[in-house]
Amino acid sequence: MRNIILATATGLVLAVSFIGGWATSTSQARVATLAGDPINPSQITANAKNLPTEEFTDYTFVFH
Repeated sequence: MRNIILATATGLVLAVSFIGGWATSTSQARVATLAGDPINPSQITANAKNLPTEEFTDYTFVFH
């Protein structure tokens, strides 16, 4: 029983250390901050073109 717990704990430690090393980036890329040039959602929606449309059929007053 103790061997299973020890093997499981060792596996978890190795998995976490692998994920931590994998998630660390070595590139020089930087994420833009919101203080410099904020994203304006209304401007994005105003400039959107060729968006898909959906046809809507209203069956509110259909009587059989």
